[in-house]
Amino acid sequence: MTADTLRGFRNKTPFKPFAIHMTGGNEFVIKNPEDLFIHPDWSADAMVLHPRGRFSFIYLKNVASVSSEGAWPKMKRRRRGGSGSGEA
Repeated sequence: MTADTLRGFRNKTPFKPFAIHMTGGNEFVIKNPEDLFIHPDWSADAMVLHPRGRFSFIYLKNVASVSSEGAWPKMKRRRRGGSGSGEA
């Protein structure tokens, strides 16, 4: 799982609740976009905010799947550097 994929679910308009399923069996239900925090510089971690000031850090390599209703969120495509043609 990538941070950009989770950002796509979090930023979907209109927002639809979704669940993050971890490889260890834990599940985090994101009912509000503010419940999931991913710093712009983060690519391997995210933070799930819980009631009463609690939080959980999740390592994105341990995310097994994400489930939601509706269409797949749109994500930014990463561009590779260079033309790849190999011409000099």
